[in-house]
Amino acid sequence: MESEDKGRKLNWKRAIAVLGCSRSHFYNLVNSGRLPAIRTGEVKGVRVYEADCQEYLRQRATSRCQD
Repeated sequence: MESEDKGRKLNWKRAIAVLGCSRSHFYNLVNSGRLPAIRTGEVKGVRVYEADCQEYLRQRATSRCQD
C-alpha cells in the first residue's frame, strides 16, 4: 500500500517541527498543494506523511543550491 511506504502521519504540530516553519506557512503549503495532505475532518484534522515533509525539504534544499 502507498500509505505504508510513506511512513507515519503527522499532525500540524509535528509537521512544523519537522519542517521548521510556522503554523501559517504549513497551512499555506497544504492549501497551495506543495505539501500533500489528508483531511480527516471538515474543520480540523489535517495530516501529512513524514516522507512528504522530507521530500519537500529535499526539493527546497535542491532549489536553493541551484540558485
